[in-house]
Amino acid sequence: MAPYHSIPHRRIFRGLAAAALASYVTVLMACSTSTSKFSPLLNQGVMPVSEDNAFTGANLFLAREMEQSVYLYNFMKERGAPQGIELKGDSEDDLEAHFYYTAGPEEYLAKPAPRSRFARTKDTRREWIIIGPFAVDRDRYRDIQRLERTNGGAFEIFGRREFLGPQSSPGTQVALRPVFVPTPIPPKRHVAKKKPTVDTEALSTSTSKEPLNFDQQALKEAKEMAPRDGQGDLIHTVTSKTETIQSIAQWYTSKSTTAADVAKKNGLPEDAKLTPGSKILIPKNLITNPNRMK
Repeated sequence: MAPYHSIPHRRIFRGLAAAALASYVTVLMACSTSTSKFSPLLNQGVMPVSEDNAFTGANLFLAREMEQSVYLYNFMKERGAPQGIELKGDSEDDLEAHFYYTAGPEEYLAKPAPRSRFARTKDTRREWIIIGPFAVDRDRYRDIQRLERTNGGAFEIFGRREFLGPQSSPGTQVALRPVFVPTPIPPKRHVAKKKPTVDTEALSTSTSKEPLNFDQQALKEAKEMAPRDGQGDLIHTVTSKTETIQSIAQWYTSKSTTAADVAKKNGLPEDAKLTPGSKILIPKNLITNPNRMK
């Protein structure tokens, strides 16, 4: 039988061993729940978000962060899933996320909110603060244009499949034009003799019934035609609350059945409520009437 005075030493040793084991288990659990499994996605450029595959890298990252952040989940519910994301930073604990939408195109910037010093140490959740939208800069414009236009994204959130589609309030959406729109460089032409100038002011105010000459007719037609972007798509500016995607499609394509294609081009549902000042893009391959809608 051990001496009486040695029993407290054994109890102290067992207590220290138990504490060391608990610390080791805590560290092991913390390492197993770290966010390093998505580190291969950092600084890899723009990654597409899949519309039907919830297990691509971009979809898995967004699903995990939406499980942790109420702000990010509600943002995706309202705005809809982006067509592409880009993660920048040295580690997942210190990064920023860029969300890209092909309609416009436009960009949102998301950053993790600072953790409260009163938060529990075992709490690994983090909130995201999203700001934007911004016009896409010229370094990312071509990358965004190559993304497939989708109606949303598929995600596995808390073990259930969820599809986050277009913005729930499409009437407030305004398509933003990019900062840089590539335009072709016109070929050099020989300098021709200067033609007599046409008084455009007199042309617009004239009430004469005399037939227009060639220059006057060309100016009149150019004034009535709707503008186009660098890709050749026609840009229509909404001027009335009564306008619909169906009426716009009927005017520019001569068919109301192309409304679905026009809505998809702009990332909107067919029954979207349009507000004056909004920009609607008409695909160039559908245009039959290039004149401004009256």
